Amino acid sequence: MIKCANCENKADYTTADPGVNPVNYCASCLPYWLRQRASLNHFPLVEPVVEEIPAPIKKKTSKSPE
Repeated sequence: MIKCANCENKADYTTADPGVNPVNYCASCLPYWLRQRASLNHFPLVEPVVEEIPAPIKKKTSKSPE
């Protein structure tokens, strides 16, 4: 569950305009100047992307007889 940036409620919207960090809001904490855009579905809730760091590749060393 994604939480609101301002309270402990479940987030309903993700504001992610270009040039700013994404912010999650519940319906009651969404700033009033963004409510019209939210009603037009401009702020769908976006699940955070978790990138997995690949494990390092182990190289096999072959010992050649000398």
